[in-house]
Order: sequence, then structure tokens, then C-alpha cells
Amino acid sequence: MVQSYAMWEKRVRDLVESLMGADSEPLRGHLLDFLRAGEHGLAIETLADWIGDLEEPAVVTPADRARVLDLASEFPEETRIRVRRALADTTGK
Repeated sequence: MVQSYAMWEKRVRDLVESLMGADSEPLRGHLLDFLRAGEHGLAIETLADWIGDLEEPAVVTPADRARVLDLASEFPEETRIRVRRALADTTGK
């Protein structure tokens, strides 16, 4: 599991702030609520789902996708699998 949740949460918050604009405010709020509630796996899966569902996948750079994968790397395998699947869907569907 994640070594330091405080540091991990900061990394997620920074990534969310850099990726999500005003049009994503409701989802941004949900993600931050998940973090406050200690639902770390749900937060990273939700972020990956949002990226996978984007109509314009190029909005999120390969480096940012790699950051999400790195953030998920310390979670159980089922979480990592869901994150990888969500990020692999670059069709926007």
C-alpha cells in the first residue's frame, strides 16, 4: 500500500488541479471528497475513468497518464488493473 498517504494525496491534488478546468468542477469536488474520506483507491480510479472518458484524449499528455499509473502502482492489483483499463480507453467511449 501507499507509504505516505499525505504525500500521495498531495500528488493527486496537484495532478487534479493541473488537469481539470472549471468545466470539470463537480468531478473535481468528488475526487477531493474521496481523498478527504480516505477513499484513495476510489479517487485514483475515478481520475483514471475521467481521463479515459475524455472526448479529446490528447488533452491529457502521456506523461500525465504515466503519473496516474504511478499513483496507482502501490494499490492492490484489482485497482491497478481498473486504472490501466480506464487509461487505455483513448476512444472517449
